[in-house]
Amino acid sequence: MVIIIHAFFALLAVPLGLFVFLTKKGTGRHKFLGKIWITSLGIVSVTAVFIQEITPGEYSFIHLLIPVTLITLVVSIWSIRRYKQTKIQKYRKLHMTTMINVYIGALVIAGLFTLAPGRIFHQLIFG
Repeated sequence: MVIIIHAFFALLAVPLGLFVFLTKKGTGRHKFLGKIWITSLGIVSVTAVFIQEITPGEYSFIHLLIPVTLITLVVSIWSIRRYKQTKIQKYRKLHMTTMINVYIGALVIAGLFTLAPGRIFHQLIFG
């Protein structure tokens, strides 16, 4: 069940994050969908702690993305709040950079790892 929840929110986060990146920033829609996206990534990260399919009882290299993702999300939220308070552009840029990096790292790179032989998505796609 944990894998299903993990996969659902990861698969939700991929197009949702892309949509947020490609639409106008600072709007109510951007903020609302961004919160859903961050929540989805939080759920993906927390559920990943309980997934140990390849090496039962052990964590794999990909599990290192869990704290990196969570820390990056916190930094991104902090930076956009700081930008709203100060209007200093470096905080806006930090928010943008961390969001792009977490998308690439937590969704694209980690997503590619799910296609490795022995993984569920590999079996679903390639048989």
